[in-house]
Amino acid sequence: MRITFHGATRQVTGSAHLLEIGSSRILLDCGLFDSDRLDPAGQNRRLEFDPRSLDAVVVSHAHNDHIGRLPFLMKQGYRGDIYATPATADITGIMLRDSARIQREDVRMAHVRHPEIEDPQPLFEISDVEWMIERLVRLPYEEPREIAPGVFLTYRDAGHVLGSAIVQIDYEEGGRARRFVFTGDLGRRNTGLLPDPAIIKDVDVLVCESTYGDKELDPYEKLMKQLHAIVARTIRLGGKIVIPAFSLGRTQRMVYCLQELFATTKLRPIPVYVDSPLASRLTDIHRDYPDAYTPEARALMDQDPLYFGSKYVEYCMSFEDSRRLNYQQGPMVVISSSGMCEAGRIRHHLRHVVSDPDNAIVIVSYQAEGTLGRRISDGVERVQILDQWYDLNAAVYVLDGFSGHADRNDLAWWFEQTGGDIDHAFLVHGEPGPMDALAPVLQRFTRNPVRTPGPHESFEV
Repeated sequence: MRITFHGATRQVTGSAHLLEIGSSRILLDCGLFDSDRLDPAGQNRRLEFDPRSLDAVVVSHAHNDHIGRLPFLMKQGYRGDIYATPATADITGIMLRDSARIQREDVRMAHVRHPEIEDPQPLFEISDVEWMIERLVRLPYEEPREIAPGVFLTYRDAGHVLGSAIVQIDYEEGGRARRFVFTGDLGRRNTGLLPDPAIIKDVDVLVCESTYGDKELDPYEKLMKQLHAIVARTIRLGGKIVIPAFSLGRTQRMVYCLQELFATTKLRPIPVYVDSPLASRLTDIHRDYPDAYTPEARALMDQDPLYFGSKYVEYCMSFEDSRRLNYQQGPMVVISSSGMCEAGRIRHHLRHVVSDPDNAIVIVSYQAEGTLGRRISDGVERVQILDQWYDLNAAVYVLDGFSGHADRNDLAWWFEQTGGDIDHAFLVHGEPGPMDALAPVLQRFTRNPVRTPGPHESFEV
């Protein structure tokens, strides 16, 4: 088998890994890079392989850094099946239609934002998305499927977001069975809402994420105590809590955590506003899969007439509803996207709360270098939001333990559960620091040196 890494190499975006097993060519994920989609020379428009030569595409989950270029792949000539879990398939359609809409808006405004581009074109159109959706094959967890001659795919629950999967591929080589595993993004243990990541044994080749490979995040119980204190402070001061959150996964988790807080403590419930039309549509999908959650989460959510909703939770769809929140008196909680504060409605909310010490900004997601969210979490004195500068006086709390990504301890636990004796292992989807810190941990369970591949590096294993 040969594996070539075409994305998420010493970075956290652009997941795309090409497997060659005999004469079969299988692409794992086809994600978006964190670079301008309009740039005609940008890495989002470069495929270092022929899409027409692929036999199958296997998707781990529906975050844009794992699915964001699938319509572009179709546009460039791919005609085969795209495998995903049922929930991931449902979410993928919503995410990529929204991406196409944003790109249309980017093209419309390109003359202002990108005057250097003569003829701006979107990475893909809505028609490409609909064409791609027709190629989706829904494959439930734990059901092996032959996706190429002698190559069997099994999805295992990754516990990262709804529908997320560990990719297990079994095949024969030289008369003996071999097993390849790609973790996608692994979830944390004991986080209340989603089950722990599935354990896989007898792994020959492992490709693993490393987002928090250098961090030990707070356990769920401590995070809930911290959230309790933040909400209590906000009630006492009459302020606002603003939570930047990704529309998929983090928003639903934070709604659930607030529901749990109000249901299991003496804390007075306060209004919770989810200001993201995309998050609202994705939450509808979450309600379609009640069996995806832990029994404890189901028991709590069954107390309300609607999962991820109650009389204290309101979903804001219109711009008028969004603007109204900026002038409404607290105490209240606003959950809005984007998770790194780089786009979307969150910037307007931040602009209105950032200078008032009675307010709080709660960071619950990974913040990439150079983003507004990273600057806020680093505690700078002043921040630029929508071309204006503001003093950062609001209380800032970094609760990155609410992340859907496994931390160093979770990853070490998962490696140990495999039984070790892994033949070859590779780390992807991490910045250099976390990746290099995690490599020695994984090395204890791996016979050959753990590798951290660079862009387009290829290995025979």
